[in-house]
Amino acid sequence: MKYISLLGSLRRRAWALSTMLVLATANTVASAQTNNLPHGTMTLQSAIKRTLANSPELHEFTFRQKAIEGDIKTASLKPALNVGAEVENFLGSGDVSGIKESEVTLTLSSIIEMGDKLNSRKAFSEAKSTVIEAQKRVRTLDVLAEVTRRYIDVLAQQALIDAQKEAEMLARYTYQAVAKRAEAGASPAYEQKRAEAALAKVRLDVIAAQRTKQALINSLAIMWGEQYPTFSEVDGDLFALQKSPSLSALFANLLDSPNLDVYTEESRLQASQVRLTQAANQADLSWTAGIRRINGIDETAFVAGVSMPLFARDRNLGEYEKQRAIQGQLAQQKESAKQTLYHQLNMALMVRNNALLNVDALKDAIIPPLRQALEMVEQAYIEGRFSYLEWVSTRQELLDAKQALIQSAKQAHQRSVDIESLTGQPFASAFSTSLSSNAQ
Repeated sequence: MKYISLLGSLRRRAWALSTMLVLATANTVASAQTNNLPHGTMTLQSAIKRTLANSPELHEFTFRQKAIEGDIKTASLKPALNVGAEVENFLGSGDVSGIKESEVTLTLSSIIEMGDKLNSRKAFSEAKSTVIEAQKRVRTLDVLAEVTRRYIDVLAQQALIDAQKEAEMLARYTYQAVAKRAEAGASPAYEQKRAEAALAKVRLDVIAAQRTKQALINSLAIMWGEQYPTFSEVDGDLFALQKSPSLSALFANLLDSPNLDVYTEESRLQASQVRLTQAANQADLSWTAGIRRINGIDETAFVAGVSMPLFARDRNLGEYEKQRAIQGQLAQQKESAKQTLYHQLNMALMVRNNALLNVDALKDAIIPPLRQALEMVEQAYIEGRFSYLEWVSTRQELLDAKQALIQSAKQAHQRSVDIESLTGQPFASAFSTSLSSNAQ
């Protein structure tokens, strides 16, 4: 299979746009290249776009924001006005029998909020909205990382199938060569049988790898809700790998990561909660005003009243101390999360660098001499100087090295995705920052 080297550039472009609108506008050149792809080939750009458009995990936040909008409307309401009616001195005995001495009072009452409670409530609800936005950015990073990992799984499986098809071709050639020597009496018949079994085994490996690839394609398509994929290949070059950024550059990018922004927004939310609790320390003023009809003297009078609870500040002290403690707890949680992210970045970078080291060694120092060795052993076998076992073992060593190369390249790409997910920054940008820092 011929791969088009787009995986790295597409992934960088997809991450660079934004965590919320990664592929809002398509790049003209990328679109032209996509149009030239074989029918049934999926690009990473298209996979990400479909996932962002159809992921239930992300659409959930739309309804959460609508719920918060309802909270904001409720928090913006002023205290309600209450209408009341009261009748006194009626249906009694003696002078107050019937309703001739009754007193009817109509009242209007409400509360005057003290301590700017209305604005504090609105600020608290709005802070909840920003927390949800921060959570959505983190979830978007997770979704993008997952769809990219599954894409890489398919890409690596395609490379593995290519390697196994090449092994099948070598096994078939081996079988033909052994059969020819066996017919000429130069090799024992059992070697031909072993070569026949080896060819069947390699064919089985190819079929199993193709079925695995289809399962991986299904898993990728499920990311955007497609149960019956309309593509059979993915586009990209598994072995197009860039140099890793420095650890210091990654640590610097981590400070702006959405993974830490969540804790920042939660701290702001908690600060709003503290201010709301502080506002509750100031007692509200309840007022009543109305008009009273006194039937006994056939007169009308106005009535009014105010009330305020006593010692309200002391009653709310425990709640205030609780909210301040939660505020301090969130600050410590952010520091703990930062340390965890530093550790995860360090380990991801270490694994990626080791994978890159393996890729370079396999491509430059291991696979080329194994190819040469296979050619030499093959010629020696044909000339009758080496046994069939030497030929087969050398061929297997070459296949194992190719499979190790594929796994190492896959691991390097997967750890790149992890790093992008942790920092929230495109891998290329992180590297550029490192170069810029070194230049200074």
